[in-house]
Amino acid sequence: MDKEIRFFRGVINALTWLIVGMTFMARMYCINLGITSGPMYIGWDTVTIVVCGLLALKAILWFDPSFKEQ
Repeated sequence: MDKEIRFFRGVINALTWLIVGMTFMARMYCINLGITSGPMYIGWDTVTIVVCGLLALKAILWFDPSFKEQ
């Protein structure tokens, strides 16, 4: 059971950091390419929403008893 929990926590951690990195990379592309509005624009509000959502996922992992190692 512990191996499964570690595996799923590792997958969730990897995907979390992948999403955070991709969001910041998209924001840097918008800055470098001068995109300031429109459907391709990634603003700091979007970055904040994504990061807060992923922090909420981390909090669920931290407090959910089904992800505790025994």
